[in-house]
Amino acid sequence: QSGDEESDLSDTEALETETTSEFLPSDEEPASVGKTGETSTQEPDKPDLVSKLPASVDLSDLKVLEKITDDFSHERIVGKDGTFKGCHKAFVYKGDIPRREMIAVKRLIGVEIPVEKFKREAEQFIRLDHKNIVKVASYCHDQSRGHRLVQFKGKPLPQLFNGPEQLLCYEYMHNGSLRDYLMGQGSREIDWQMRYKLIKGTCAGLDYLHKGRAGCPIVHLNLSPSNVLLDHNYIPRITGFDFSKLIGEKNTKSVVLKLNGPIAYLPPDFFHSKGTDLKYLATVDIYSLGLMILEIATQQEIKGIHGVLIKSIEENWREESQITRLYTSLGADELRQVKMCIDIGLDCVKSNPEKRPTAGAIMDWLNKESKPVPVSRAGAGVLPRPPVPTNINHAGRIQEKEKAGFLKRHFGWKK
Repeated sequence: QSGDEESDLSDTEALETETTSEFLPSDEEPASVGKTGETSTQEPDKPDLVSKLPASVDLSDLKVLEKITDDFSHERIVGKDGTFKGCHKAFVYKGDIPRREMIAVKRLIGVEIPVEKFKREAEQFIRLDHKNIVKVASYCHDQSRGHRLVQFKGKPLPQLFNGPEQLLCYEYMHNGSLRDYLMGQGSREIDWQMRYKLIKGTCAGLDYLHKGRAGCPIVHLNLSPSNVLLDHNYIPRITGFDFSKLIGEKNTKSVVLKLNGPIAYLPPDFFHSKGTDLKYLATVDIYSLGLMILEIATQQEIKGIHGVLIKSIEENWREESQITRLYTSLGADELRQVKMCIDIGLDCVKSNPEKRPTAGAIMDWLNKESKPVPVSRAGAGVLPRPPVPTNINHAGRIQEKEKAGFLKRHFGWKK
């Protein structure tokens, strides 16, 4: 993936490069086909991938995972995750298994998760089931050996990692990352129908994570085009959501805060905020999503300080003339879709986190193609003020009796 390609850097310099990419098959050409929103004739990735594997393949067995990755060979590394000051928190390997199926194996490196927490969270990941989420197939926790020797660029890393082996297995996404698709050769040929499909799919995936299962929402905290992968039909699938859950939202934030300057697609307020309230952390993901939407819709790459690009879009993309210059062949309905997506993106990147929409509100906006009535985000432990009827009589005075009855019936309040 972008940022993870081999280079002429030394091993030490390469390890110090800050990257957070995933899963790009190194032996495949960058995605340059499927530029339209039409349904591909290729067979889609199957949600029941694991059930299609031979019975002899046990993805919870460390020896099996070593075998299908050539003993975690450097040549098998297709991505890195959670890089911080030369210490990768995970490497992702391509695993070849019988009947030419493939799997992506994420091997945790610079962090050890308590066994019960690791198993509990991994089981939750396996239960996640949505067409816009990369499916977690299995996991492995193995304490049979006392250390892990990790090869990178053909040489052992300088650190010797103690503790158990902890790995997660995912569906393998053959078309790489959204980052490479949008920025690769031929990216300008991607039509609006495909771009709109990518936007809606990514929004749907984040909405699913934020709603969670059994009341357990998941915040990503590192959402970017590098953490959105494409299946056979170029349907976007969010990945990388496991990291914040495994090491904890607080620890994830601590790692990010140690980095210098604005990072990736994270909002400036994230670096100055206090606490790890999930309602606030969800707005961090929304900001990241907004930048991605703006990037997809305006075909402008996010670089450096976000504020420069955001201001430029606010000033230049509010008018239909700028949109028609970029999308010359679109009809009126599709031009309205582009304008709507830009409006959604700008709403998501508002400087005040409380004014950013929820993922659910964004989905309503996209499905109804009209902006929903804004609902303010209540802070943790704050009861939102109840609505008060304002039925005014001919004399212009509020009917106090109805107001008191309303409060008593619905909230147990006494005037």
